[in-house]
Amino acid sequence: MDYLEALSSIHRILRPRNYLEIGSRFGHSLALSEAPSIGVDPDYEIRLPLKAPTRLFAETSDDFFKRDVAALVCGPVDLAFIDGMHNAEFALRDFINCERASHAQGIIVIDDVLPRDIAHTSRERNTQVWTGDVYKLVAILRKFRPDLIVETYDVEMKGLCIVSGLRPGDATLTEAYRDIEAGILNGRYQLETIEEITRIVAPQPAASLQADLERLKERRSKRSYATGLVGADLPAYHAGTMEYRYRGIPCLKSPVDIAIYLRLLDQLRPASIIEIGSKHGGSAMLFRDMCGAMDIQAQIVSIDLDQPGLPASEEIRFVQGDAANLETPFRQHGLFDLPRPWLVIEDSAHSYAVCTSVLEFFEEHLRTGEYLVMEDGVLDDLGWSAQYQGGPNRAIAEFLARGSRSFEIDVAYCDMFGRNMTYNPNGYLRRT
Repeated sequence: MDYLEALSSIHRILRPRNYLEIGSRFGHSLALSEAPSIGVDPDYEIRLPLKAPTRLFAETSDDFFKRDVAALVCGPVDLAFIDGMHNAEFALRDFINCERASHAQGIIVIDDVLPRDIAHTSRERNTQVWTGDVYKLVAILRKFRPDLIVETYDVEMKGLCIVSGLRPGDATLTEAYRDIEAGILNGRYQLETIEEITRIVAPQPAASLQADLERLKERRSKRSYATGLVGADLPAYHAGTMEYRYRGIPCLKSPVDIAIYLRLLDQLRPASIIEIGSKHGGSAMLFRDMCGAMDIQAQIVSIDLDQPGLPASEEIRFVQGDAANLETPFRQHGLFDLPRPWLVIEDSAHSYAVCTSVLEFFEEHLRTGEYLVMEDGVLDDLGWSAQYQGGPNRAIAEFLARGSRSFEIDVAYCDMFGRNMTYNPNGYLRRT
């Protein structure tokens, strides 16, 4: 099996939603894609017909990655293939940039990791078959990013590496890049024999590739709870979100999710919006005005232990109550009689216990087609999961794992801007 046969199997089994290729030259590998594709090569000479809608960039990958890649492919990259400059530091930069542009369930494939002759590993091309020292990237990834799943295969002539378990917001390689690059250039990762390279790369037989791809496909079908918003600027994005105000009142809503809510409101047209967690009251005001702009006659009830100091209005009721014990405020304030359909927004304590309690309460009280939005699963990717005991993501995952079919993840909203490109990964739940 050569690399084109292997790459063909990857496309056929994983069926990526989009494809990014670094190093396209004559187009042999690019021609395998049936998904919207991008090819990057400063000297490309495409000699084969391309099956998919494809954009070609005649520039270096370093220059290409100065662009907004997600905007070019309408979302995070699903499958990337690195076959560019065959020096380890270039391949490492390509990997860093591809991972940053991908989503958590994306796949990165790296060519040229298993040379057959030590002469092929020269950093300057002087043989017909040339892998350069890309093999070093395998050892570097395994050393600096043990969280990644790095699998190599004894594909004919040059080997192949498939990397999954991506974390687009991880900065480990970026922060260590200068030290790693210096190590590459001063020989720290140099191996002198093919036997040493093979031992370090540790390839699996090419014959096992198809079965492994099927298992990878199954893993990918189980939705990750990582937000697609993860990236180098997530902390800055979050800081801006926490400063967001509506009508001068803190609202604390991600602009991406405001857009998602606009579509959800328009399609569901709820008669009642039940917000668990009022905070300053800005989001309740925002929902009121959104509904007004779309001529949706919705009653808004916002529940919190501490009511915001806002004046009462005809459309918004601020009710005192505990998210961990919703039965009490619902009975005391006659909320079970609110007009249907309901849109429920859980935005209170975010702890695992409270989120689980809210899920269990509305499993009983929501009707088919109504929605429960569990907000702020993004806290995992902000590094705060432990202080919330796993928070919304753990609560949703464990609740759904019980086998209950009471809720389903509505991917049309979760993935409206790309896979889980939301503060609420897998958090738009529809009552079945």
